[in-house]
Amino acid sequence: MNKNDIKIWSNLTFKTQSYRKNYDLVTLDENIMTEHSGTISVLRLAEQLPPVIIGEYGFSVWNIDLGKKLSVDFNKLISAHMVENTYSELSYVVENKLIDVLKYKKLILIHTVVLCAEYRKHGITEEFIETMYRDFYDVDIAIIALVKPFQDNPIDADYFFKRKTVQIKEKSSSVITEVPAADYYALNELVEKGDVEFNEYKLFSVAVKCGFNRIGNSHLFIFTPENTIKRMFYKIETNEK
Repeated sequence: MNKNDIKIWSNLTFKTQSYRKNYDLVTLDENIMTEHSGTISVLRLAEQLPPVIIGEYGFSVWNIDLGKKLSVDFNKLISAHMVENTYSELSYVVENKLIDVLKYKKLILIHTVVLCAEYRKHGITEEFIETMYRDFYDVDIAIIALVKPFQDNPIDADYFFKRKTVQIKEKSSSVITEVPAADYYALNELVEKGDVEFNEYKLFSVAVKCGFNRIGNSHLFIFTPENTIKRMFYKIETNEK
């Protein structure tokens, strides 16, 4: 950690939108799921400019306690979403008894975290995980992240390379510019690095630094809070100096 990183963190904001349904829409029992998508921005108050988006994320919350009350078949619910990498991996770890989802009150499943190239080595992922810890963590709530190279995640790759745009607005103009997400986040740089093992190693290292432990040989990692708590105390001590 350095002073420049701490300055960036002090100006970060996380804006999350939640999508809920009280009735099933596509698959049976999906009403125990809440979908979230959000943006990570840097405030520019000193420059009197609007915040600039530097990243995006997506995660789901499964209300396991409610599901048990409603007699939800969790295996069927997971299978119904198997087209998504997170759930195909979750199916694997559940079937192989590497995790028992029924022992938790809720599952928090982080599907995606995307950052602009210039912010990838400044502890932004750790800051995002801290927000997840603050909002959701408890001993009976599991925070699980899919940790997989972008090019090996077909749904995310299709969305960010073909359909997603990022809106940019500067104070001096009321015009909003839309930039393809692949360009805005320099995703081609990630895809062009074709060494899958090396790409995985880098992502796994970030996950471990954030306090996640790998579940078997899957691409799912489960959160433990020790690193995040130490980091929070470090920031308090740094601010007091």
